Amino acid sequence: MAEAAGVAAEFFAGHRARAARAVLDQVVLPGEELLLPEQEDGEGPGGAGERPLRLNAGARSRVRVVCGPGLRRCGDRLLVTKCGRLRHKEPGGGGGGGGVYWVDSQQKRYVPVKGDHVIGIVTAKSGDIFKVDVGGSEPASLSYLAFEGATKRNRPNVQAASSRL
Repeated sequence: MAEAAGVAAEFFAGHRARAARAVLDQVVLPGEELLLPEQEDGEGPGGAGERPLRLNAGARSRVRVVCGPGLRRCGDRLLVTKCGRLRHKEPGGGGGGGGVYWVDSQQKRYVPVKGDHVIGIVTAKSGDIFKVDVGGSEPASLSYLAFEGATKRNRPNVQAASSRL
């Protein structure tokens, strides 16, 4: 617990992005931004230190970084969305850079967050909204206008117990 309090004090004191490799296996908190090492530079791999990884970079640097649970891409950085330890797995080919980053937390149950891509089951229709079970503690609400091509005149025909993405 003291480790988490120390990390929180350090984070809120100087709110700046930290290098992901520097905080591997350390506690990260929601809202932190992490920088990724650039694959290659003029001085060779790892020569220029930690800089943001350009996700739209050209053919020169082709690093594939996968965000696992607890992380989300925010521009050219990773945004932490869960409290826990930052973990990293190198890519299978053994190449430099890239790989999978995730936050290892003690959370055992799925907690829906706005913006998550989920598959749900329509449980009920009530007026202009559908109640959708996404596996959380409460059902989600989905407007009929959220469907592609739906208008006030052209409502989607969705029955209870049908699944939606």
